[in-house]
Amino acid sequence: MARRSDTSCAGIGCAGLLLVLFVLPAVGYLLAVPLALPDLLAEQSPPQQLNGFGQYLIVYAVPVVVALLVAVFASRRRTGPRWLVPARAAALLVLVAGALWWTEGRVGDHPVWNVRATAESLAAGLVALAFVVAVRRWDSSRGGPRVAAQVQRPAPGEIWLAMVPLREDPARQLRHYCVVLAVHEGHAEVAQITTKDKGGRGDHIPMPNDGWDKASGRAHWVEFGRPPRRVDYGMFLKSRPQGRCPAPVWRRLSRELG
Repeated sequence: MARRSDTSCAGIGCAGLLLVLFVLPAVGYLLAVPLALPDLLAEQSPPQQLNGFGQYLIVYAVPVVVALLVAVFASRRRTGPRWLVPARAAALLVLVAGALWWTEGRVGDHPVWNVRATAESLAAGLVALAFVVAVRRWDSSRGGPRVAAQVQRPAPGEIWLAMVPLREDPARQLRHYCVVLAVHEGHAEVAQITTKDKGGRGDHIPMPNDGWDKASGRAHWVEFGRPPRRVDYGMFLKSRPQGRCPAPVWRRLSRELG
């Protein structure tokens, strides 16, 4: 069954908008809470302040925890020594402190607390975003071991979703379900599955939908007696198979392969 593979620009735009409107300010506020929260308490009537070791411990622990989470997120594509994430979190806290000091010098005298808090949160959030981008680029440029992805290698008899090359133009691919016939170094040989009616043709056989295609619910046919199509492993679109080829169909395909 062919499917569209166009990227949704609207979806990417919405994700970027959510990042700017919600994620950055939220992360930034948590990183800036030792500065923003006492400032908020001082604006109350009557003015309030933090009291006791416990309250100060919580307020200053929040940015430490958030910095550790940001460092883990930034470092998740590479392995490294155990001290790497805490060291990066400490570096992020230093950068955030510098950004807050600079921002406080610009808006610290503004009479409205919301303006001051928003500026501080955005400054800290932008620093966190720049930190993630810089760390990932640094890790990519230095190479080294990547975190192993939990991706299952296709195996004969499995049904996968992949970008399958066209017979008339192998340089072009369409999104199709397929049956893996054989596996090799770097690529697999597959038989394409289609929902187009191939009844009465000798080069396709009916293929029951035993729950592996829950989207269409339509009848399927799979190529039979034709040369397999070659699909590189990087063109498989899922991390695991959709299901197993029905046993009667697989027996016929296996006999055809010899």
